[in-house]
This record gives sequence, C-alpha cells and structure tokens, in this order.
Amino acid sequence: MHHDPGAFAVRSAASIYQTFEKIKTDLEAKSGGRIEVQHLPGSAMGGDREAMESMMLGDVQFSPQSTSAAFQFVPELAVFDMPYTLPSDPAKLEKLVNDSAFAGKVKEALDRKGVHFGGILNAGFRNLTTNVEVHSPDDIAKNSLRIRVQENPIHIALWRALGAAPTPVAFPEIYGALQQGVVDGQENPYGHILSQRFYEVQKYVVNTRHIFLANINLINKDWFDSLPADLQATVDEVLRETTAYQWQLQASLEAKQREELAKHLTIIDLTPEQLAAFQAKTTDVEKLIREQAGDEIVDALLADVKAAN
Repeated sequence: MHHDPGAFAVRSAASIYQTFEKIKTDLEAKSGGRIEVQHLPGSAMGGDREAMESMMLGDVQFSPQSTSAAFQFVPELAVFDMPYTLPSDPAKLEKLVNDSAFAGKVKEALDRKGVHFGGILNAGFRNLTTNVEVHSPDDIAKNSLRIRVQENPIHIALWRALGAAPTPVAFPEIYGALQQGVVDGQENPYGHILSQRFYEVQKYVVNTRHIFLANINLINKDWFDSLPADLQATVDEVLRETTAYQWQLQASLEAKQREELAKHLTIIDLTPEQLAAFQAKTTDVEKLIREQAGDEIVDALLADVKAAN
C-alpha cells in the first residue's frame, strides 16, 4: 500500500455518506495530497463481515461499522448493545462514547486486535415499527409479533425477553420480509426507516429507543502506525473534526426525520412509565453482554453513565 501518497480506501453506509465525503475532502486537503482517499459507499466491499475482514487484513484501511456487527471480531464492542443504558442527551452521549474513561477502554480493546480507534458516529436510537399498536411488552407478546433482528445473540435475547419472536433477516431483505408478512415488524433508527422506505409496509413507529446504533470508525493499525507522525496526527485530527460534524448533522436531522415519518406512519411516544416496563423486561440481557464483552468494559460504561447522569 502506498503511503506517500497514502491510499486510504473507505467503505461506508449511505446513512453517513455525507460525513465520509467530508473525510475524503478534508484528509486529502490537510495532508497536502500525501493521502489519497477512495470512498467506496454502500456495499462496494461486500457486507459487514467482508468489510471488517478486509480492514483487518489491510486491503481496506478504514471501515465504519455498526458495533452490533463488529463485536464478532472485537467482543468488547457488545457493550454498546446494553439496552436502556446510554444517556439520551446527545451532548452527554457524545462525550461518553468518544471522550471518557469508557472510550479509553474501547480504544484499548481495538488496539489489542490491531485496529486504531477513529471515533464513534451517531446513527440514532433503534425504534420499533409494526402494523399493530404497541405501548407495552404485553402488546408484543399477545400479538406474537415476529420482529426482524440482526443475526446477533444479544438482539435475539432482547426481543425474546420482550415477548417477540425475533427473526434474523439480512438488511437488504427486510422490506420484502415485511411486505410478504414473513415478519411483523423491525427495529432501526429513523434514518434507516426513511431511506429503506419501511413506512410503505408498516403503520406505526414506536419510540422504544432501546439501543443506540453506534457507528464506529475502524482503521487498520499497521497502516496507521506505518504513517509518518505528522500524517498520523492529521488522520486523528480529521476524524475528530468530522466526528463532531456528524453529531451536529444528526442532531439537526432527527427532528426533520420525525416530521417526515409522521407523514407516513402513526408515531407512538412511550411515557416514562411505559419505557420502564420495557427496561424491566430486558435487565437479564446485561448478563449475556458481560459474557461477551467482559466485566471490565461493562463496569467502565456503567460508571461513566452514572457520572454523566
């Protein structure tokens, strides 16, 4: 791989496309052209697993991933799937995941796997869409709802605890599965519900906000370490600045996304008491996350959440 100019191949998802275009522009400009960025959006590098493997092998230098997918390679990242744990206030959440003792533990876990930490982007909180009204876990259980989930043991356990029949379906196949009645609902942030037009085959969006969808910027450490010190600093600086930019962009988008969804779906906002019922049903998921991620990083998260609140 050429380092001078460096080749920095990026694979990104459409939902954060704008941020990665900015990374390309800023990194090339601030490196004086010594780093050249090839932006490979969508599934140009295959699915999550293929992209992650390519980054770890060094074929791709940079791969943004949802932590829910990347934890198969870095088990500590399972900690981000702790339901009803992370602060909903964006400023507190941004500091927690990017600039805290907990964030330091995430960086250490990645370092051990040969991955350099490039910050966490905000893809929003996951919310449920269905064709029946849901105000409680009882509504899920009594309707025997089949909810599409990722092929992820934590997400499967969470929805089973809420009374659903969790059904793994590949992301590109969700729309068809909803349309054909293979599943009754799915759970994703507003941006995904809009971009994938799930509202065409669903009636309600229930603001369960059960899990934060963290997109983590992952860089091949061998490539990063091979750069001259000034270019390492440039990469870190650009990623810091573009991460802050993306969080601001997400904050401005969320209200507009909700407004757009309201044109197509009935939005159900849960009361604090109703949300507490969802939280109570999912407390056992922490044990599974501790088994996957380890006590150290879970305890670090809980300590920083407590401090943030």
